[in-house]
Amino acid sequence: MVYTITISSGKKFDIDMFLSQFEVDMKIEMEGYDDEYDYFYLLRPGFSTSMFLVASNRKDEISVSIDMLASYDDYKFFPFITDCINIYLNGESLKIDGKRVYDTLDEEWIADCIGEEVAMLKSTLSVFHKYYQELPLLPGTYVSMKQLTDFGVNLHSSTPRIYGYIQYILRKGLALTSTEEEIMAEQETFYELSNIEVDVPQHISIGRVKSWQIDGSETWESYSKEDVDILVNLSVKYVENRDISDIYGVVMNDIGTIYQEGIGVEIDGEKAIFWYEQAILHGDLLYAASNLGDLYRKGCGKVKSSLSKAFDAYMHSKDYYAMYRVGQAYEEGWIGKPDIDEAMRWYRKAAKHGHHLAIKRLNKQ
Repeated sequence: MVYTITISSGKKFDIDMFLSQFEVDMKIEMEGYDDEYDYFYLLRPGFSTSMFLVASNRKDEISVSIDMLASYDDYKFFPFITDCINIYLNGESLKIDGKRVYDTLDEEWIADCIGEEVAMLKSTLSVFHKYYQELPLLPGTYVSMKQLTDFGVNLHSSTPRIYGYIQYILRKGLALTSTEEEIMAEQETFYELSNIEVDVPQHISIGRVKSWQIDGSETWESYSKEDVDILVNLSVKYVENRDISDIYGVVMNDIGTIYQEGIGVEIDGEKAIFWYEQAILHGDLLYAASNLGDLYRKGCGKVKSSLSKAFDAYMHSKDYYAMYRVGQAYEEGWIGKPDIDEAMRWYRKAAKHGHHLAIKRLNKQ
């Protein structure tokens, strides 16, 4: 589905003029027209996993649409581009029902949009094997149940978990696409199935893992029994045959997480370490390396705390949080004598990217 804002103005909309004055890099990926409208499909290189659609009726109305499977960055960007278009056309900021567009299209709006879209995806995949993006970067892009399962996700997964892995798939260029012929052949079946009423599968959590965003806000990763069953099944397949290629580093990190936290399985620090290390070997230098560092820093089950091993793990991570922990290691002398100058260097590296703990530590100087 798409979410659309309509702007009224007597001024003609010139897309080239608007973009030349716009302070953000945007690319016209495609344009078209019919008897009533001009259509411009835009994206932000490096940020977008779908396109924006700007449609002008060549008279007094411009609509701006976002795919509801858009990236979080583009959700945050959407009120900005609509406001800028209104300023360009009408000379004033955009208001919706008397409120600033930024106050209407806020974090709660983003959560509602994503929740609505994931509920629609769950309903569709309950009866049909593909869920198509409305404004894809590549024509015919869809999400399949098979691909979600490869990432340890299913229809009983939490909304953030489903949305997060869809965005990972899109950003990594792993999305599946259908040909025009395939889409045409599927349309009749799809419309027949679209009239079927289904119960949206609900997420029932059996365990949650707390984490923090770079600004310090608290978030939770929730797992269902079905999530754990799929992850354990993927782990068994991998151990039995190390050559399988359909298990990704980020998924191995999830397997390590359920063993570290004891979600649906017994807490097992040694298994968690194995899976984090496998995840790192398979390219996850963000979450797995940081999680491995946390495991060694705190200990887990029979695995005792080891600050030197924690330091080594954090040093392998590209996570800004890990940079903060490296700074802490130098300050507290995890691997030798404390080195406050080196600690400050690492704190500054993390703070440069906005990490709240590093900023807080530097403010104490």
